[in-house]
Amino acid sequence: MSDMMWSSRDGVHNGRGFRSWCVYLATMVGLFFAVITWGLGSVIIGAVCVATATAVIASSVWAGNGWSGTRRIVRVTFGAGLITPAAVGLIVVCKLAGVLVVLVLVATTPALTSLVRARRHVQGDPPVVRPEERTPRDTAASVAGGPPAVTARELSSLDDEALCLAWRRSFRLLEGSPTTAERLSIVEQRQQYLDELQRRSPGGLAAWLASGARASGNPFPYVDDARRRAS
Repeated sequence: MSDMMWSSRDGVHNGRGFRSWCVYLATMVGLFFAVITWGLGSVIIGAVCVATATAVIASSVWAGNGWSGTRRIVRVTFGAGLITPAAVGLIVVCKLAGVLVVLVLVATTPALTSLVRARRHVQGDPPVVRPEERTPRDTAASVAGGPPAVTARELSSLDDEALCLAWRRSFRLLEGSPTTAERLSIVEQRQQYLDELQRRSPGGLAAWLASGARASGNPFPYVDDARRRAS
């Protein structure tokens, strides 16, 4: 069950790792194309010029952030110095294919995707309420809006459908959590949901898990027991 709680986080990390390898590969290929097109000396001069300009801009933004700011300046400067000539090399040699590769890598940059999500959020997407922002009295009335932090007693007051809905909503919150602390809080909460499902319908929960249950899946068809609810 712990795999189900953490699978979304692992998926995000695996996706970022795959993208990082794609960036590394595209950079190496692009630098190779740049060297064979303009020569090693020209590529080095271009990389130094780009890195210098980037360092000046980055210093004006992060210079006052101490050691973390210095690390970010170095990382951004080094990356720009390598990636810029590599991108130009890809575009010059591969033409349209190179343009597409560069555009895809730029469009999937974590900073850019985070900015897009933030703009969508501001432009009208309903805010995702974090567990710590909810009060116990909001529990039964607001399950559909996200899984609040609840006690075992409050969970027992939910019907099977509401409990399973809270489980599914918590997966979306886990995917969108920006900090480790929030992810840990939601993981603990998902464990509470599973514990309550186990208490209510151990056989149903076991059948759902045996069917190949997914972290975002719906256990309701397995744990909903009309005879138990009627009693």
